[in-house]
Amino acid sequence: VHTFYHPRAMGASGERHPVVIWGNGTGAVPGIYSSLLRHWASHGFIVAAANTPTSNFALSMRAGIDVLERRNADPGSEYFGRVDLARIGSAGHSQGGAAAVNAAVDARVDTAVPIQPGPLTDPDLTGVPVFYLAGERDLTVWPALVKALYRDSDHLPAVYGEVRGAGHLSSIGDGGDFRAPTTA
Repeated sequence: VHTFYHPRAMGASGERHPVVIWGNGTGAVPGIYSSLLRHWASHGFIVAAANTPTSNFALSMRAGIDVLERRNADPGSEYFGRVDLARIGSAGHSQGGAAAVNAAVDARVDTAVPIQPGPLTDPDLTGVPVFYLAGERDLTVWPALVKALYRDSDHLPAVYGEVRGAGHLSSIGDGGDFRAPTTA
């Protein structure tokens, strides 16, 4: 149900790694974002990418937390004692971006990073910090739609960023110009 990405030397110094749960865009699978997700793993994150082309309700994304909870408690798992379940972020692109906000209704999620999020979400349902990212030349999810979600987030810490020149598919692969701000 999930594709996992993790640091090469996971827990080598006894550290626990924070988690990112990932939601794909409509009709997509984690593989088309694998360079971005591997990049995050190289920075110390464990990424649980939901293998679903319809991530909007975030059910599969949140199930990734359940899987990591079990693996973290299993002495036979490579994840045993290496998952920081107190630091979980949700991220995704397009429909998965909306799902990143929807996943934040789960009390285990601390923050959300929706990349060009679709409109099927309601920021009023969450209270965690959100970093909204839009693409200047996105003709599928217009920056104005993302900015409206940001403005609706006036009850929580929220930031709006717009990537210059980015179209809707610019985050596919290695994340394009979305890679640096999402990593930071």
